[in-house]
Amino acid sequence: MEWRMIRKGEYTIYNGKEYRFIESESEDFIVLISNNKEDMSYGFIHYKDNIYTKVISLNEVEKLFLIHSFAKYKGELFGASNGENGSIFLSTPYLKLAEKYGFKRTDKYLYSNNVNFDEVELK
Repeated sequence: MEWRMIRKGEYTIYNGKEYRFIESESEDFIVLISNNKEDMSYGFIHYKDNIYTKVISLNEVEKLFLIHSFAKYKGELFGASNGENGSIFLSTPYLKLAEKYGFKRTDKYLYSNNVNFDEVELK
């Protein structure tokens, strides 16, 4: 299975293209985040490395949405995000499930583990 970026977080559609965003310090504005240098021709500014940002008004987008990705691992469904070195970072709040698959406690109510991309089926 080919590795791909797992989308997770807050997103919007701006000028027909999907972007991740964060809240702006200014009320009624958001900060679009891009990893595409070509977006500089659309008013994005270079932030650092391969990250480009643009502050826009909430009036410039139709909707905001939240994406949570999941992956099936050994028949069970887990929260999924990009792990280190092309792995998948799986998480669960359920202790019995975590113990069953050897996940480690990473927060007060969260257990997680990095697994190889070819061990999961993305949902």
